[in-house]
Amino acid sequence: MQNIPPQVQQMLGQLESYQQQLQLVIQQKQKVQVDLNDAKKALEELEKAGENTLMYKTVGTLIVRTDRAKALEELKEKIETLEIRLKALERQEQKINEAVKALTQKIQGSLGVAG
Repeated sequence: MQNIPPQVQQMLGQLESYQQQLQLVIQQKQKVQVDLNDAKKALEELEKAGENTLMYKTVGTLIVRTDRAKALEELKEKIETLEIRLKALERQEQKINEAVKALTQKIQGSLGVAG
């Protein structure tokens, strides 16, 4: 590691930073996917329920009564928001992956490693 030029050491530091960012994005993406699956399951159950079924939702630490139409609307909006967030995270993940690949090639080129 002592023989590595300062410029390459700097690139290695940047690579490590990209990898940490990538790990964070992947964790966020997994959480959004879980939330999205939960919301879709809830919507499925809500759509099965009859018009006159009593509906409740959580608001902070409270559980309050709501009507079915409002609950459906809110859940559909939540799903739409989560899908948008998921797509944004997927794009972010792809960009970081591309940056990692490019930097890895640059490092290998600087070190004269065939790769």
